Amino acid sequence: MTPNSLSRLTVAGALIATLGLPAAAAAQYRLPTVTSSAKADSLHEAAAALAAAHRWGDAARLHRRSAELRGPEDPLGFRCYKEAAELAYASGDRSSARKNMAEAAGHALARGELREAALAYVDGAWIAQEQGNARQVWELGHRAEMLADSPLLGPTDRAAILARIQRAPEEVRLALRKEP
Repeated sequence: MTPNSLSRLTVAGALIATLGLPAAAAAQYRLPTVTSSAKADSLHEAAAALAAAHRWGDAARLHRRSAELRGPEDPLGFRCYKEAAELAYASGDRSSARKNMAEAAGHALARGELREAALAYVDGAWIAQEQGNARQVWELGHRAEMLADSPLLGPTDRAAILARIQRAPEEVRLALRKEP
């Protein structure tokens, strides 16, 4: 083989290797998503079993971890955060319940589910009220009110959000009227 042929083969091999790299890199990038999804599903199932055994704090922790592994496009992320909030509330951990409810709202909002996001923000405001956290009551409640004013909501969804706000204790409604 002549040196000229050898250099042509080397250049051709390098070109083929370079063109093949993006496809290989993309295939390797997708693997963690599948692994994370499988792990998230496993954690979700374990959390459901713990909740059935009335181990609410542990179940809330696993639901939270499951939600953290899910992307905003995964509807189970919202559900896991919401269930984590409900279980944390049942176990007496109001701070985690409020934070998880706000995370649930964020997941719903990222998916364009304005009604679910607003209702989660209202629930978070109720929990903040129980904690005596006026700043969080105002912040979460204000977010719910802004979503209720969205032109993207139908009249039924808007009415459901406003009714939920109206059923809030008087202290929550007063806190929403004034900024801390």
